Amino acid sequence: MSKSMFTKSMLTASLVLTIAGSTVLAQNSNGNTQQETKPAQPTMQPAQPGMPSFDEVAEKAVEFVGGREAIDKIKSLHTVIAMEFMGMEIKMDSKWHRDGGRLVHTETPQGNSDMGTDGKTSWMAFPAGPAGEQQYMLVEGSQAEQIDSQSSLHMNILDPKLVRKNMKSLEVVGKEEFAERMAYKVRFEPKEEEGYGFFYFDVSSGQPLGLQQTIGQEMSTITLSEWKTVDGLKFFHKMAMKSPSAPGGEVTMNVQKIEVNKVEDSAFALPEQVKELVADAEQDEEADNTGGDAAGNENGNSGEIKLEDLPEMYRERVKMTLQQLKSGGQEAINRSLPQFEQMLGSMPEGDDKLALQYIIQELKKGK
Repeated sequence: MSKSMFTKSMLTASLVLTIAGSTVLAQNSNGNTQQETKPAQPTMQPAQPGMPSFDEVAEKAVEFVGGREAIDKIKSLHTVIAMEFMGMEIKMDSKWHRDGGRLVHTETPQGNSDMGTDGKTSWMAFPAGPAGEQQYMLVEGSQAEQIDSQSSLHMNILDPKLVRKNMKSLEVVGKEEFAERMAYKVRFEPKEEEGYGFFYFDVSSGQPLGLQQTIGQEMSTITLSEWKTVDGLKFFHKMAMKSPSAPGGEVTMNVQKIEVNKVEDSAFALPEQVKELVADAEQDEEADNTGGDAAGNENGNSGEIKLEDLPEMYRERVKMTLQQLKSGGQEAINRSLPQFEQMLGSMPEGDDKLALQYIIQELKKGK
C-alpha cells in the first residue's frame, strides 16, 4: 500500500465507500440491488509542451499554505472532521505527531471506536458484546496503514515533499479546469500500487484543489475547499468526494477543529489493555512454535458460516456484495476488511451481524 499523500487522501475518503459497501446488506427487502458501475478510467494522454516540473508546482503549493519553515514547525496536529452518511453523523477526532504517534477516535450512532499507535505498536478498539465494552486488538500491515492514513490526512495534503519518495512517477501533463479553476494536472503513479491518477493545483496561486483516482472499478473525485488560516498556515476545511458508491453520488466531510502543536506526547501512550496484548504476544513468540497450530485450530473451519446459514432474503445481496468487493482486487479487499471488522464489533446480535461475519470470512479466504 502506497504511503503517498495522494493514496492516503483517497484511502481516508474511501472510508465512506467502505461503509457504503456494507450497507448493501441493509437494503429494503424488496429485492432491489445496486447495479454494477463501470465508469470511465482516467485518460492517458501525452504531456502538453512547456509545462513546469512537479517540484516547481509543489513549491508554489507550499508557498500557498504558508511556507516550508512553517510546515516544518508543526510537531503535532489535532483535527475533528464530521460527515453525514445515510442520515447518520459520523465524527473523526484525529491526533498526529511528527515522531510517529497517531490516534483516531470515531463516533457513530452504532458505537464508538478507537485506533492508534505510539510509532511502534498499532492497535484498534471497538465495542463488543451486550455491554458494549471496548475490545482491543493489535494490528499491522494494511490495518496499521489505515491508522496513519486517517490521522495524517491534512499533513499529507499540506506537505508535498512526502510524495516523491513513494512515487514511481510524477509529471505535470497539462492544464485544465478543475473545480471551476484553471489547474495544473499532475499525473502520479505509486510505487506500490497498480494504476494512476491525477492531482490538481491552481495555476495562479498553487492551491491544492483536489484529486482523481480509481478505487477498484470506480473512479472517484475529491475536491478540497474552504481554506482557512490556522496559526499562520492554510488548511482546507471541506472535502467533497464524488463516487458511484457514495449515497447520492457525493459525500462531504467538514472540518470542525484544527489545532497546531497542542497535542501532548502522552496522548499516544499505549492503553493498559494494549500493553497486556503486547506482553501476551511476546510470550507467544517465545513459546514453542507448535502453539500456533492450536491457535489456528481455534479459529479454523469448525465454526465456519455457510451461505445456507443466512436467511434466504440475505443470500443474493451477500453474494452481490462479495462480487462487487472482489472485483476491486486484493487491494480493495485489504482496505475494506479493517472497516468491516470494526463495524462487526459494534453490531447487535442478529441476521445483519451474521451476514457481515460471512462476508468477512469469505474475503479472508482470498488473502
